[in-house]
Amino acid sequence: MGTSPRPRLLVVDDEPSICELIGDVATVVGFDVETASTANEIDTRLGNGHDVVFLDLHLGGRDGISVMKTLAARSPGARVVLVSGASDRIIASADRVGEMYGLEVLGTCQKPFSLKQMRSLLEDCRVSAMEPQLAGQTRPSLRDLMSDLVVADLTMAYQPVVRLSDGAVVGAEALVRWSHPEFGSVSPADFVPHLERMGRSRELLTHVASEVARERAEVASLAALDDLAINVSARDLSLSDTPDILREILTETAPASNWTLELTESAAIGAAVSALDVMTRLSLMYFSLAIDDFGTGSSTLERLRWYPFTTLKIDQSFITANSIQSADDWIIVESAVDMGHRLGLAITAEGVEDAPVLARLKELGCDRAQGYLVSRPVPAEKFAATCDEWASRNSSAEQPV
Repeated sequence: MGTSPRPRLLVVDDEPSICELIGDVATVVGFDVETASTANEIDTRLGNGHDVVFLDLHLGGRDGISVMKTLAARSPGARVVLVSGASDRIIASADRVGEMYGLEVLGTCQKPFSLKQMRSLLEDCRVSAMEPQLAGQTRPSLRDLMSDLVVADLTMAYQPVVRLSDGAVVGAEALVRWSHPEFGSVSPADFVPHLERMGRSRELLTHVASEVARERAEVASLAALDDLAINVSARDLSLSDTPDILREILTETAPASNWTLELTESAAIGAAVSALDVMTRLSLMYFSLAIDDFGTGSSTLERLRWYPFTTLKIDQSFITANSIQSADDWIIVESAVDMGHRLGLAITAEGVEDAPVLARLKELGCDRAQGYLVSRPVPAEKFAATCDEWASRNSSAEQPV
């Protein structure tokens, strides 16, 4: 029986002694190691198919952020561990940059570190690097997967939205799903941007709207909701016929006032005049408009000023289990809730995963919430049972001890 090849590690640090130290531990753990300390070594070795890259954020004349950008261009989706003597806040910011560049940030490590800490981190990284081999398959490229994508094969899943004042399910967000026949579930974060880049956003929107309208008509638990939301791309907001298409498809099943159209805030609106035109017409048709992922994009305040939003959805990056310990995140959430209410907007928190976070959001006056604490997105036929299960848990939680 053959043995699996050792995963390859690149250590990027301007201190050769640090490279050597990490490299020695990594070799013991089971990596084949290369190091890069000079600008020439970094440029030559970066993006050469390493399974994991350990990257220092301070590199003398060059910073780690620019190196991450280069790595993302050469090896999209590369696995990275960030190492630095900077503050936790700066490392967290760098982590976020890496994710925005599409890198898989496996972890962070603050200098000075212990050998025990480094070995534990490297062992975890080796497991991540070996997963495709242990699964007995090579992970296909996104380009290869996309060649198999047929929009008609995409299905819908529904995540309940609960009212925080009493925990009742009052809405849902419809989320598109794709199960590849060979490789299983593919993230919407991968295939949706690809369809948009290929000029197929209109095809996607029409399919999603039609499927959601059909399932809302067929499934009583969806039909009973006050509100059902679908996502609309920035590209679709630039097309003048979008309001008429959505009205024709969606209002066959429910009045426009029972539909919400969500615009991802991180998506750039290219033609501002066209987008304002389309969104104003949608509002005049009585569709509700939500700004999604609030706090992650650019020109946030300008959008709130000019566009006729009715709901503000706070991005899940602020609503995590870790955030309950982060004063900064809660200050941002509290400010968003207060500002949104002053502007007459309803506030929904995304990504709620535990009860203490939900309780804190309720204290702050947040109106609605969604996330894995309530339910993962589920197919239409399972939505009623999911809502019943949440109602049972919510009722039990409110009983006096």
